[in-house]
Amino acid sequence: MSIRKIYEKRYSFTNAYYFKNCYRTTPNLDRLMDQLDRFLYSCKYFHGHKLSSERTVRAWAIIHNFSPYSSRYRYRKPYLSPAHKINRFLYHPSWLQNLLVSSSMGGFRQ
Repeated sequence: MSIRKIYEKRYSFTNAYYFKNCYRTTPNLDRLMDQLDRFLYSCKYFHGHKLSSERTVRAWAIIHNFSPYSSRYRYRKPYLSPAHKINRFLYHPSWLQNLLVSSSMGGFRQ
């Protein structure tokens, strides 16, 4: 029954493909946004002021960028974390020490 409903709505799903310059999402972006959505759901989404909501999302992003890759992840060999992949260097082998140095003025580079 659900497949039939999707089949009947197929034209509404394909309308976006008629716009050539339209941005598409990728599975990698969808996985990242799913993780963020699960985190926000566990926090009961946003409460309080706008500033506290911004800090919540920012804290999740920082932890996500510095936490080490899983041992099953294919890019784990040359890089230890997403921040290591972007910066191409580490301050310290421990991911937590690396986060602390990078987020402080001790990680300032000219």
